[in-house]
Amino acid sequence: MTYANEYTLVEKPCIGALTSFGYTYLPPQQNQVARDTLNEVILRDIFITSIQRINQVPEEAARATYQDMLRVTDNEQWTNLLRGNYSRNVPGESTKKTIRLIDFLNPENNTFTVTNQFYVKSQNARRPDIVIFINGIPIVVIEAKKPFTAKDKTGEAFEQIKQYERDIPRLFYSNAFNIITDGANVLYGATNASSAYWGSWKDDPVGINLNNELEKQLWCLLEPSKLLDILAHFIVFEKREHKVTKKICRYQQFRAVNKIVQRVLAPLQPDSTGRKYRKGLIWHTQGSGKSLTMVFATLKLKTHRTINSPTLENPNILILTDRVDLDEQISKTFLACGLPNPTNINSGNALQEAIHSNPVGLTLLSTIFKFDGSAREAANSHNWIILVDECHRTQEKDLGAYLEKTLPHACFIGFTGTPIQTTDKDTYQNFSLPNEGYLDRYSIDDAVTDGATVPIRYTSRKAEWQIDEKKLDILFDNWFAHEPEEVVNKIKARGVKVDDLVKHRERIELLAYDIWAHFSAHGLPQGFKAQIVAIDREAIILYKRELNKIITKSLQKQGFDKETATAWADAMSIPVYSSNQEDGKPSEDIYIDKLRQDLVKYALDKNEETAAIRKFTGDDTEYEAKVLNGEAPAVHFLIVCNKLLTGFDAPRESVMYLDNPLKEHNLLQAIARTNRVYGVHKEFGLIVDYIGVTKNLTSALSTDRTADIKNALVDLEVERNQLKSIHTQLTKFLKTAEISLPTSFAISFRMPKSW
Repeated sequence: MTYANEYTLVEKPCIGALTSFGYTYLPPQQNQVARDTLNEVILRDIFITSIQRINQVPEEAARATYQDMLRVTDNEQWTNLLRGNYSRNVPGESTKKTIRLIDFLNPENNTFTVTNQFYVKSQNARRPDIVIFINGIPIVVIEAKKPFTAKDKTGEAFEQIKQYERDIPRLFYSNAFNIITDGANVLYGATNASSAYWGSWKDDPVGINLNNELEKQLWCLLEPSKLLDILAHFIVFEKREHKVTKKICRYQQFRAVNKIVQRVLAPLQPDSTGRKYRKGLIWHTQGSGKSLTMVFATLKLKTHRTINSPTLENPNILILTDRVDLDEQISKTFLACGLPNPTNINSGNALQEAIHSNPVGLTLLSTIFKFDGSAREAANSHNWIILVDECHRTQEKDLGAYLEKTLPHACFIGFTGTPIQTTDKDTYQNFSLPNEGYLDRYSIDDAVTDGATVPIRYTSRKAEWQIDEKKLDILFDNWFAHEPEEVVNKIKARGVKVDDLVKHRERIELLAYDIWAHFSAHGLPQGFKAQIVAIDREAIILYKRELNKIITKSLQKQGFDKETATAWADAMSIPVYSSNQEDGKPSEDIYIDKLRQDLVKYALDKNEETAAIRKFTGDDTEYEAKVLNGEAPAVHFLIVCNKLLTGFDAPRESVMYLDNPLKEHNLLQAIARTNRVYGVHKEFGLIVDYIGVTKNLTSALSTDRTADIKNALVDLEVERNQLKSIHTQLTKFLKTAEISLPTSFAISFRMPKSW
């Protein structure tokens, strides 16, 4: 596409849309004289005039502020300055005065400017297509290029943005985010973000008529009040392992947070059932950034830079979970994202002390169990906002009632990563208004369509060893026909259980071999990882033993000596389970004694478990370097039964070998471990079913709304057959039209039979 075409088809429509939103257009020749030099990127006079107007300070102070800003080179520091964290001496003032670079409360008090062909002089001078300024400060860069699709993000426009970030970094010191567009498609991403984390804004503007998709998406991102809201509340810098990652909201997070804020600001009055009005239920499917939504919600409720409301002057915010591991995960996310003063509550007494001290402005993180027995009403419960993660699990026993008694006038916002079951009346009653259902909904299909997650497929293997609970006795008689009589009689005396069949020695041997063969063909070559979900701790050890034997033999065939092969095989799979007091006790039963010895041998304390998980996820950079250099084996498998099936985020995990009859929420939460995006080669997460869950998928998910879980799991065999059918029909059509089908085209339709 030539520049003339780019200008006519993309630049000009963008500029036209932005000026209709209230931006002032600055032609290319004027944007050069508006700066001190072509090396600089701040529009000096606009900046100085804006600072004077917003802060009512003399020109001298505004010019000094301008000089200070020229010295700032860090994007996070710039973000904090833009949000109001800047003060300086001002003539006539005895103390330092806060100087606001932006007036968030009054959008009309700012100057919004758009210019194009913004030449920046440097060793490698560049000329971005469009730059957006607030009060003379460059905030957004837009690159207009030839047509692209939302799935093909790494084209010319994206590469151009990366080139600008490298060659003219000064333009990106104060940058909030960037946009690429071809006049139809619009993608946006945070400063320095890789293409995998760019996305489109899918929500339609409410209450305004726009001409086309370009105008719609530009309105959602760049309409002055929207841009100020994003800049003020929806950008965080996550710090983990000495690495800082800038993150910007996705449209569903922006939408949900603003609905939450409106619900918090709702009148303090009961609904038609006599219960509180200030409540809402958020379903954002797993892998779509639910924890980050809670961070953005807390950030906006605490800082509310664009809202002037007495309700938000100093609210207390309590983030609740029902599990220690989830509490730790969310706590780490809040701390990593720099949320102001989050406090972890370590005991029920500490919780009571915090709640009943008439606090203001607290941010607390706790588990619901610390409310056990709590019945005294807090004096200022109306000033509390409760964000409850996986809220459907907090209504068990009397915990929900204790919470309600303690903070009866609080605003309750429930979050869930899986759809609420139709039978779960308590969750709807406690978190939803009558007939509302979800305050905000971001479904499995939404996330897959947006590329926020990958779809999940399933395949059933070794059907002859799958368990039909209706035929336990028949299966037992067949499978245990050659087992010692005393073993058979002992099991029959207490009654045959699913566990007995699942842990059959020959079955475990066969499935462990199949897991290694399947993973070696489909996971290992792409650098993917897998979880093996066993039925209990005993089964974890049984799988661990068999995998060690199988992988050791495989490595020996590759030329490893026996000692090295044994050590590496042992390191390639890591059992993760909870220990108990019985594990250390000796037993006269040889089988039980050896099992307990192995349970002790492979048990991990908290630090060891964290280290093992980091090797699995690839976050241990030192270990990764050793793996790449051939000095250490990769950790391919985590073997679990109930740990790491919720709240565990490992994008590398592509396969789950399921040998546990999970159902409903537990099944949906578990399989979602495979749905994270990880590079172009991970097209979907795969569930390999050995237990037979997918044979009765409708029954396993019977309490969920069909519309909510319709595409939660898709049968790989069905897709294969559909593809074959399409291929056959297309071949017939081409033959009828006397068009030969290229060999390469035919090959591209083939799918590996072993999947």
